[in-house]
Amino acid sequence: MYMARAPRHASLTPRGARTRAPHRWLPWARGALAVVLTLVLAAAIALGLEWVHALNDPWKEPAERFAALQPDVLGLGVLITWAAVVLLLALTGSGWLTAGIALAGAVFVGFADWFKMRLRNEPLFPTDVGYLREAGLLVDSVGVARVVALFGALAAIVAASWGLSRAVARLTRGRWRATTSRRRSVALRVACGSVAAAVVLSAVSFNQEDNLTRRAYDTAGAFWAPWSQLDNYAKNGFLAGLLYNLPATAMDRPPDYSAETMAGLVERYRAVAAGVNATRDPGALANTNIVLVLGESVADPANLAGVEPAEDPLPFLRQLIAENTGGTMLSSGYGGGTANVEFEVLTGMAVSNFQSQVHSPFQMLVAQAESFPSWLAVLGEPARDTLTLHPYVPSFYRREVVYPVLGFGRSEFIADMGHTEKVEDDRYVSDAAVFAEVMDELRAADRPLLVNAVTMQNHGPQAGYSDPVPVSGPLTTDEAATIGQYLRGLAHTDAALRQFVADLAAFEEPTIVLYYGDHLAPVWPAAVLEQSGPRAQYSTPWVVFANFPTTKVPAAPLTGPNQLVTQMLGAAGAPITPYGALLEAVAAEVPAMETTMMLDSAGVVVPSEEGLSERARAALADYRLVQYDLTVGEGYAAEALFVTPSG
Repeated sequence: MYMARAPRHASLTPRGARTRAPHRWLPWARGALAVVLTLVLAAAIALGLEWVHALNDPWKEPAERFAALQPDVLGLGVLITWAAVVLLLALTGSGWLTAGIALAGAVFVGFADWFKMRLRNEPLFPTDVGYLREAGLLVDSVGVARVVALFGALAAIVAASWGLSRAVARLTRGRWRATTSRRRSVALRVACGSVAAAVVLSAVSFNQEDNLTRRAYDTAGAFWAPWSQLDNYAKNGFLAGLLYNLPATAMDRPPDYSAETMAGLVERYRAVAAGVNATRDPGALANTNIVLVLGESVADPANLAGVEPAEDPLPFLRQLIAENTGGTMLSSGYGGGTANVEFEVLTGMAVSNFQSQVHSPFQMLVAQAESFPSWLAVLGEPARDTLTLHPYVPSFYRREVVYPVLGFGRSEFIADMGHTEKVEDDRYVSDAAVFAEVMDELRAADRPLLVNAVTMQNHGPQAGYSDPVPVSGPLTTDEAATIGQYLRGLAHTDAALRQFVADLAAFEEPTIVLYYGDHLAPVWPAAVLEQSGPRAQYSTPWVVFANFPTTKVPAAPLTGPNQLVTQMLGAAGAPITPYGALLEAVAAEVPAMETTMMLDSAGVVVPSEEGLSERARAALADYRLVQYDLTVGEGYAAEALFVTPSG
């Protein structure tokens, strides 16, 4: 007997239910619904990120800051976010999965920006993704409870989207017949994904020449503030600020840059250096050890208004500065940015000379090069062996890559060090252990050493001491407890520094030390910082001392980290190179020029270069020519600048 073959989809139709006939308008309805839903999702993500960023705005209330954003600029952010959502949908083929991943990613990014703004008063940058490699440090900084809550929320979002997708699939199974062939569906995904990918690619190439997305933002009324990324994000919004800080060319080519220009510049500063060297001792640092020490979060709380510790945590450091060449350094950041300060000290270059998108030269410039100019060309080989000491993991700021590129022959991190003792229950290796490691290396060396040591003891979170320093002021109980822990850490640093100086005094080999703090710890409440003013917020101590007589050189009220090595050479009476002569010429006119502020020769803050003298602007023009030549230019003067002329 002949029996008819059952329809292919018969098994998918519930018994007793009528299979609805396909409608011609159904594909269009579904397409329109996908457009609306993805656009709503993108708008929710983009505007949500803007609102979260506005929560920590230092100048306006969140609602006021949010309302002040340019509507067209906000709209562009929504459109770019929409393109990213559509691209994700094209890749996954699932609307629910796309929503879960996109929302989870937005929550993660929003939390990272919120926490960084709270901790360091600095927005999230694209390069901050590198911190994900330092999971332990992030957990310590954020706190275990917050990390667990964050990842619990992310997991819940993804799980909810997956569960909803399964539930919807069960409810709609068999109720609608397929109206679009698989081939046509794939073609549609490829087409939409390609358009979305083009938009996303344009966005991530934001700082390339003639970029369409950048031009759209300019047309929409974006007001870029390269001098302050905090201001940049506030005025243009989080997404616009994020795009602005994508990779860019490190420096624009100066209009007069050429081999002839650089040759003339070298000759001018060679003559200046020769004049200086006529009054200096060519052998001042012969057979002398040089030690550079960056003190993590070492800053003088006496500079902050309204805060009264029960004891002075830094009496010895203050005495050391009074008796030697030293003073106050202008840091490039608050609560962070250690590697930028270290970069300026080791290279003599100013981060503020770079494009504002280059906010981490270690990671964005040095790590990408085979070699990079630094003071090691003068102070390192062949006169000295070179060594770095850092009691933490090598990957932090990519130091394991950066140090060899700068010219260091050997690097020791926490796994390589013999001294890794801690103070009580503090999380990090003590400063006393680092100084002991330096002394061991100096004693064991067969020839003079150049040592670059970067400490970790006072890195946050501040905890672990049984006897925090009592402190009074406009502080909550929790703030006073945290600050008390930090102040006790400074006291331990001061004691370790006293012992280090005593050890060097008993050491027979001539050794000179440059010691400097990198930035304030992020423990001070906004009211204290506001009352103290920006100078106090970015001021740290520095000092040059030795176990042999040096000259006490007068210092500017605030000195940039890029000038510290020339200060050390001056204190030692050592000769300088044309590069050193250039830095001294800049220091005489602009002693400090960080992204935080610029000071003129009188120590007055100037809002822009227009407020400087003609002589100062000429010195800065020479400085930028040299920095361009050494970093992204042709290197015309790379060798001649570091050759010491005789007096």
